[in-house]
Amino acid sequence: MHELGILRQIVKIVEQTAVKNGIEHIRNITLEIGRESEVVPRYMMKLFPVAADVLPRLKNTELRVRMVRGNGLVIRDIRY
Repeated sequence: MHELGILRQIVKIVEQTAVKNGIEHIRNITLEIGRESEVVPRYMMKLFPVAADVLPRLKNTELRVRMVRGNGLVIRDIRY
């Protein structure tokens, strides 16, 4: 289950961005996941609180997932 490792990296990137920009809380994050990737969206949704809730800026943040063509994974949007 590599989704948790991916989520930890996403959370790290979002946390660093929030600190750099003086953002106190992130409301939601939108990810675009390629249909041909090996990332399982339901695992991402289920495991996101495990990765995010340890950081105050990301506590209770909602993860939104959009499936797209391709095999990539992109942080498409961050709302604060």
